[in-house]
Amino acid sequence: MKNTFLNARFSAAGVFVAAVLLVALSGARAGAQQETRVTAIRDDATRSVVIEQLSLAKEHGVPMEPLLSKALEGVAKNASSKSIRAAMDALQKRLRRANDLLAPSPTVDELSAGADALYVGVPEKTLKQMRQAAPRRSIAVELGVLTELVARHVSPKKASQMILDLMARGATGAQLTAMNTAVQNDVAAGLTPEAALDRHGRGIMSLLPLPPAVSGGNVRPR
Repeated sequence: MKNTFLNARFSAAGVFVAAVLLVALSGARAGAQQETRVTAIRDDATRSVVIEQLSLAKEHGVPMEPLLSKALEGVAKNASSKSIRAAMDALQKRLRRANDLLAPSPTVDELSAGADALYVGVPEKTLKQMRQAAPRRSIAVELGVLTELVARHVSPKKASQMILDLMARGATGAQLTAMNTAVQNDVAAGLTPEAALDRHGRGIMSLLPLPPAVSGGNVRPR
C-alpha cells in the first residue's frame, strides 16, 4: 500500500514538473499549444526525450516549433525514442548553424528553411550569400525553392548559382515558385533536372532587368 502511494505521488510529481517545464519554455499561448501536443505523446520515454530536447533548444535560443514538428513526425512513424532524440539533436544543430549563417535576425521560417537546405547539401556559403543579397527581408521562399531543386537532383552548386543570379536580378518569390513547379513538370516529362532548371531559370532572367553591377556599358554577353 505504501509503495503504491509513493509511486502515485512520484508519478504525479513527474507530470507536474513536465508541465511546469513546458510552460516555461515559451510564451503562454504557444507554450499551452506545445504542452498539449507533447502531453498527447503516449510513450513515456519518447515524451521525456521531447521535453529534454525542447529544454535544450530553449537554453540555446533555438526555435522549438520545428523541433516539436520533427518529434511528432517520428511519433507518427512509430520511431523509437532513441531515433527521435537523434533526429531532434541533428535538427537542432542545423538550426543553430542556420542561425549563424543567416544572421543577424533570421525568422523562424528562415531558420527552418535554412536547416532543410543544409540537410540536402546546400553549401553553407550559399546561405551567407543569399542573406547578403537580401539583408532586410525574408528569404524563406528562396531557401525553400533551392532546397527542393537540390532534393530533386539538381547539383547544389548549379542550383545555388541560379537562385543567387535570380535574386540579384530581382526575381520575386512567386516567380521562383513558378519556376520550381515548371522544373518539376519538365522532369516528370523526361527532361533532366539541370536542363529543366537552365531552361526555366534563363526564361525568367530574360524578363528581369540586369543587376546594377553589370548594367550600362559593362554588360558581358551570356
